Amino acid sequence: MKAFCAWLTKKERAAGTLPEGLIYRLPTEAEWAYACRGGRKDSSYFWWGNDLNDAKGRLNISGIDFLPNADYVWPGAKLIWSDGYPMVSPVDHYGERGRNGFGLADMCGGVWEFTLDHFDPKGGHEDVYYADAKQRTVWRPVCRGGNFYDVPGNARCAVRLGISSVTYSDTRDGFRVCLGVARESKSVPVPSN
Repeated sequence: MKAFCAWLTKKERAAGTLPEGLIYRLPTEAEWAYACRGGRKDSSYFWWGNDLNDAKGRLNISGIDFLPNADYVWPGAKLIWSDGYPMVSPVDHYGERGRNGFGLADMCGGVWEFTLDHFDPKGGHEDVYYADAKQRTVWRPVCRGGNFYDVPGNARCAVRLGISSVTYSDTRDGFRVCLGVARESKSVPVPSN
């Protein structure tokens, strides 16, 4: 993720299309949350409001989708409608209805999106948060947004997940880049037992 952002920054800078002082990077957790709400000032569950029934045609999340060669629904499905995909949908598949107030597509559902922040089980932070290297904990990146195989409640704007470790990899995870000022990105060593 960080290597991709560095590559894109270098490419755009060489092409003369990158504004001075800006880079491509992962968003901080606070930036991601602000972008997800799409300009809403309230604390609604989703960027469109509180009604999960109004999610149809807006996001890629566990519904009544059948996996190939399967004749049963995943037990975690809580939606009575199909989003049209048993796995991840194409980017911006839902068009205007799937874009929030900022015009951002796929902020909820699709794939969990990594942020710069380290996971703090006490909650999110306004400023980028990095775990103290002296703590006897493993650095856990924060992911937001839910994924295509998740229970619908995990697609809420406020839901956050601490990935188990920096070596964790899953097809249900991804990332979104932002264009912003450089932020320090810290790696915290994994404590030995």
